[in-house]
Amino acid sequence: MKAPEHLGTYLVPERKARIDEVVASRTRTLTVVMEAFCDPQNVNAVLRTCEAFGVQELHAVEGPMKRFDRNKKISQNADKWLDVHRWTSTAECLRHLRDQGFAIYVTHLDPGTRALGDLSFAGKVALVFGNESRGVSDEAVRLADATFAIPMRGFVQSFNVSVAAAIAIAKAVERREVERGRHGDLSEAEAAALRERFYVLGVKQRARIAKAQHRRVAPSGASRRGEPPPER
Repeated sequence: MKAPEHLGTYLVPERKARIDEVVASRTRTLTVVMEAFCDPQNVNAVLRTCEAFGVQELHAVEGPMKRFDRNKKISQNADKWLDVHRWTSTAECLRHLRDQGFAIYVTHLDPGTRALGDLSFAGKVALVFGNESRGVSDEAVRLADATFAIPMRGFVQSFNVSVAAAIAIAKAVERREVERGRHGDLSEAEAAALRERFYVLGVKQRARIAKAQHRRVAPSGASRRGEPPPER
């Protein structure tokens, strides 16, 4: 059902102001790629992190073991506010992002690995996180513009992937604010579309409101139950 116009008028001012504030902090020029994960709940945890930091899009490359399934208890319903793109091929996903102008930064330890804070976030960037046990694929490394690691000070040699993603996203947002001057960067058209979408999600009983509006604009000969008018 098409959303009614000016749906924001159905929201209390505080809720509408909060949605407007969130949209102003949203970006589509920083994105996250989760590759061939073992535990789908890690994706739900990363979705929650993405939403909290204003990252609007996440790409899930589904491996042979598990497909992504929504778990609102872990994601805290973050997925309903985000755009989740599913892929079956790492190469297809990363080439799509490359065609869209994204630099590909992959979590991987090799001789050329750099600290995330040393990389530039002035342009579009996709952060790629690999399988919990095997890491990223050789294909992801081959397609990477840079590999990065999060410096650690203890005995352990790795973070849980959802923790690593949270640290990396926080650092990326910090670097974007330094290099770009701000994090949120949607165009006016993108922001308007996202606000309207969030207004719809923010209004309780929105289906009833949309249906009532549809009835008000229906031709006078139409039945209240939606049947076509009787032939004359």
